[in-house]
Amino acid sequence: MCSLRNSLLLLLCIGVAAPAAARPRGPAAVWPGVSDVLLNVRVPAMTAARHIRVAAWGEDSEEPGSVLVFPSVHTGRVNTADAGVLPRTRFEISVTCPPDDPDFDCSSVGTVYLRAHWVCGGDATGVCAEVDFNLSTTINGTITFNTENIGPRTDDVPAPPNCVSNPGEEEEGGGYLIVWVIDSPSSGRAIKFDGLIGDEVIAGSSTSARAHGAIPIQAGEGLATLDLTDLNGDTNLDFDDAEYREVTGKVYGSLPYEQPGIPERETSLILLTLDVHSNVQNPVTSAGLSFYNEGERLHSSAVRFTCWGEFHLRDLPGGAALNTFDFGKKGLVVSDPAVQDGTPVTMLGVVEREEEFTFDVAGVGQGTVQIALPIDPTNLPPGCEVIFRTIPQPFPFPPLIIPVAVRCTITVNTVTSVDATREWSYPLLNDSKGVKTTFLPRP
Repeated sequence: MCSLRNSLLLLLCIGVAAPAAARPRGPAAVWPGVSDVLLNVRVPAMTAARHIRVAAWGEDSEEPGSVLVFPSVHTGRVNTADAGVLPRTRFEISVTCPPDDPDFDCSSVGTVYLRAHWVCGGDATGVCAEVDFNLSTTINGTITFNTENIGPRTDDVPAPPNCVSNPGEEEEGGGYLIVWVIDSPSSGRAIKFDGLIGDEVIAGSSTSARAHGAIPIQAGEGLATLDLTDLNGDTNLDFDDAEYREVTGKVYGSLPYEQPGIPERETSLILLTLDVHSNVQNPVTSAGLSFYNEGERLHSSAVRFTCWGEFHLRDLPGGAALNTFDFGKKGLVVSDPAVQDGTPVTMLGVVEREEEFTFDVAGVGQGTVQIALPIDPTNLPPGCEVIFRTIPQPFPFPPLIIPVAVRCTITVNTVTSVDATREWSYPLLNDSKGVKTTFLPRP
């Protein structure tokens, strides 16, 4: 018995301590003579998960990718107090040497070419309008651009399509931006280069803004850096773990509930799918939503959108009850797996919060007033003085000096109420269960 226990310990040490370079890229079941024991012994999950990539993002959602998804795009301009007119949405993309390929020589790479697509939420007929464009930079370079081609930027880009606007928002249009690495602008063939990082800033008002980190998606594990990713030759982006990593279809997140009235507190869910066919009619993506308050009380709702959608909690089915007075201040949202006509699809999302409030600004002002006589010049309040007029007289009489008015300097304390907005946002989490997805960039 002791000999068997020692053998098991030895086998476990082999599985844990073997250097990454010595381990096979396949699952543990292909290890001759070792797999049968390891598969029947409970070991910490991190031992295997650190080196065997599963069909989802896992920890790689925090690593650079070959694809970036910017979850929210709005058009228009904002007149700010300190920086003049700014675009509603502005972006930046940086390129680093792929950290998951330490043996790749990045000095051999000159220009890094990118293909980008504006993707609208569906219109009344379900068509998701898209416009594509190219970008380029270098290793360790950064591209900056925006929807309006104004202000500081490195590149001008085509304007997004005329996306459908939410009538309840001052922000125009609505959709997302997807960007991937290509071999050249002329051929436009997608390649693996897990080195993209990005973020976007959305100005919600003249005094507030929110930001999103771009969602990175890596290319398939079986591909080498600079390999073509279109393995089946269909020119689409297949998120199937062969061309690109699979993407999830269920979201979780904590969120603050809305507060109606004055001051108003708004919470929105931004949801999108990568199961999109460009510039043609797309099916509706739907998912059930379960909301919980601090005491685990459940409120069920659902969401339906085409390609992309923005939803205030109050606008969801039964969402009028999701407020601080009737439900709770904070809680949890859990979605069902998203589907299109019953077929599982991807769904990504973020939470956005907007809080309106007022604050008082105190000030001190001074002014001068002049009061005509008659007034008692011997009984003046502080800050006042008599103004005299000199009238010349015939010689040898002295000039006649007479009071003509009273001048007072007045100090006024003022308090002005100023309307303001604060905003923030953060990503929804996922269940790490990948869904095979195809993004069709052409009609």
